[in-house]
Amino acid sequence: MKMYDLIRILGDRHAGFILGMVVVLNLIAGSLVMNSHPELYPKFFHFDLNYFFQPARLEHSWLYALLVTFTLFGINLLACIADSIIRMVTNKAARLKEVSALLFHVALVITMAAHLYEGFYASTQRLPITTQGVTLPELGKVRVESLKNIHYPDYSLKDTEVTLSFSKPDGQKLTRDIAFNEPAIFDIGRRQVVMLGGQMMPSGVAISRSTDKREFLLEENKPLPLGNGSLHLQGFFETEEGLPYAQFLWQPDNGNPQQRFMVLDAGAPHSQINIDGVAYQLNKVTEAPFIIAIVRYNPAIPLMLVSLILAAVATVLLIRWLATRGTA
Repeated sequence: MKMYDLIRILGDRHAGFILGMVVVLNLIAGSLVMNSHPELYPKFFHFDLNYFFQPARLEHSWLYALLVTFTLFGINLLACIADSIIRMVTNKAARLKEVSALLFHVALVITMAAHLYEGFYASTQRLPITTQGVTLPELGKVRVESLKNIHYPDYSLKDTEVTLSFSKPDGQKLTRDIAFNEPAIFDIGRRQVVMLGGQMMPSGVAISRSTDKREFLLEENKPLPLGNGSLHLQGFFETEEGLPYAQFLWQPDNGNPQQRFMVLDAGAPHSQINIDGVAYQLNKVTEAPFIIAIVRYNPAIPLMLVSLILAAVATVLLIRWLATRGTA
């Protein structure tokens, strides 16, 4: 009986209500603190509880108090669940109402555990994905295959549709179509690739030699053998006035490397470079699709699904009990 008395004390419903209110007050305090000290948090701050301990700060006291209250509230719920189970075992003629309440409590405890699991063990990274590809944990190398912007009649952007290809570590190859609010989902939702924005970006330049009009295509960081050396496209930039230009590095076979600059406007002044006494004129700028994405890993998704199923079953049982009560 002493153990049962302890369970009843820990599972006191009045204490549970008070702890629930304290949790809400802690969350309100946390929201106010985060709004008052935006410099403490990254621009795209995600649900990462480890951040609040690296290092611990006085401004994060609300979070530490929340974790303590959260733990006490969890203990209260577990004790309440144990008390309900004992009552149901004692009274085998348990009504749908009691079973529904029990399932709701279990679902709430699982949800709380899932949020803690997510907070400490989930990960989020924001990164660019191009046609060159980037390697992601468990998902392998992902590349942008195509990008299509969809506009409203007034030409404002409506949506961006992108096709991604994945080469997974096990050799499996697959594609996923994503858009705003339509992420690529893997592993029952535990891994997601969410697009923040996408556009076409300069990827190379086509230049023609003045002596024979032969065209050459240069891509970033891919040296092109040319004359008595090699030409490197180092990148695309803009002047302070917003004039776009490309930067090259000419590496003679015998000699020191030399910088070259080309304005990215065919026919404009300085839209050509001189290599070994031969002029090369800009023909066009080639483009490739490019997106900024959030890659999210949340191992707590299965727990959240279990919680959702239990809550749904509890809701059905409660509706049945209400219907039965109404006809009684």
